[in-house]
Amino acid sequence: MRILAVTGKLAEKDVRKAVKGFDCDVYVANVDVAAFITPSYLRDLDLSKYDLVLVPGLAKGDWEKLEKEKGVRIRLGPMHAADLAVVLRNLDRIELSHKIPACKLLSVVMAEENIAAVDSIEDYAFEIGDVKVGRNSRMKIVAEIVDAPLLHRDELIQRIEHYVESGADIVDIGIPLECDVDSAVKAVKIALDCCSAVSVDTFNERIIEECVKAGVHMVMSVGRENVKALEKIGDAAIVVVERDVGELMKLVELAKKHTEKVIADCILDAPLKTAESIMRYMRFRQLDTETPLLFGVGNVTELSDADSIGMNALLAFMAEEIGVDLLFTTEASPKTRGSIKELRVASYMAKAAKLRKTPPKDLGFSLLALKEKVIYETCRPENAIKAKPGEFVRDPKGDFRIWVYGNRVVCSHEKLTVVGDAKSVADTVIAKGLVSRLDHAAYLGRELKKAEIAAKLGKNYVQDAELNFGIYSGKVV
Repeated sequence: MRILAVTGKLAEKDVRKAVKGFDCDVYVANVDVAAFITPSYLRDLDLSKYDLVLVPGLAKGDWEKLEKEKGVRIRLGPMHAADLAVVLRNLDRIELSHKIPACKLLSVVMAEENIAAVDSIEDYAFEIGDVKVGRNSRMKIVAEIVDAPLLHRDELIQRIEHYVESGADIVDIGIPLECDVDSAVKAVKIALDCCSAVSVDTFNERIIEECVKAGVHMVMSVGRENVKALEKIGDAAIVVVERDVGELMKLVELAKKHTEKVIADCILDAPLKTAESIMRYMRFRQLDTETPLLFGVGNVTELSDADSIGMNALLAFMAEEIGVDLLFTTEASPKTRGSIKELRVASYMAKAAKLRKTPPKDLGFSLLALKEKVIYETCRPENAIKAKPGEFVRDPKGDFRIWVYGNRVVCSHEKLTVVGDAKSVADTVIAKGLVSRLDHAAYLGRELKKAEIAAKLGKNYVQDAELNFGIYSGKVV
């Protein structure tokens, strides 16, 4: 296939570097910025010797009309030259578009293919509710609502819905030590009305018995101290817990006399004993290749003052390597907010990587949040002057107070309060005539965007203060 890549003057060097090794020519239009290229720049070109013409992904125009005029496929390439080689290597996987950049199409196609491959696996040990668990199926996410019976009904339902929307396969009802049977059963019944797979986490044998009668699908945390609870397990799945691998295997065999749905938990310990506990999981899996394993990832993320996203990813990858079947977590503190979704994505990344026999990268989806896979080259500024802050002059139209509520930005003026994303709030404020100075408008835009970023990242926002992205606080000695 003969291909022509169209670009502007500034990106010529990067484009030529990207197409090296491909049967691809480069045409440099008489314009500096590639995104400003329109169909008029190509109308007088002879494109007959090419099978495909790739124009910049951000270029605007009626490319479909030009394609018909020229009789050659003219489609949008990637938005950035750095992604051109990846697109060229994968042309057989995507149908390029006149309106959607090739890099976006490729990412979507790759993600859909990998997710479909993971979801198509039908080999599993048993079902918990309608969730398939064990063997070669994707690791399932068990998400605990800590002290669930203490929550008001509406708050509990809201939490369950959030967990399910975030990707929890099984919602776990955590029971506090001082909890009566009726309150525990009530919380379980609320959960059963909201989702299709519910577990209960308690050592109390009486609560276990009544929750099983209520229809709970799985019981967590049966060990030597409450082993008699096995007699009350009914048709529910059971998670048996023990640090000693030999004793855990005995518990597994005992539990299998009461139910076929047995899951082992070697107990993943908090740092700095995590590595030792992972070794326990490996020893158990070497001795028992069939019994599903549960991996308590939340024990590590909740007890570490470090961002959860990277830890969840790495622990999920190690869990897949070991042969774990369920990942257990919670979002009991602000620092672990988002852990359910992170583990859900990681479970797909891990299984897709295993199916492809590759590392968990280039899957069309990722857990990169503050860092990028590729940093695009930019041009060095020439004849630039050093920026200087101006003098503060108060806007006679009044001041604004900005804060974050949930995931929304709130902007308050003496005349009205606006809620939304940064752009819609700014547009509304301007439309209402509440800003009269350009410097005030610029300030408002900066602060609204900072607030929006804080909301998306789950960070605190304080007006006029910089967002904290540092890796340490205080003096380093």
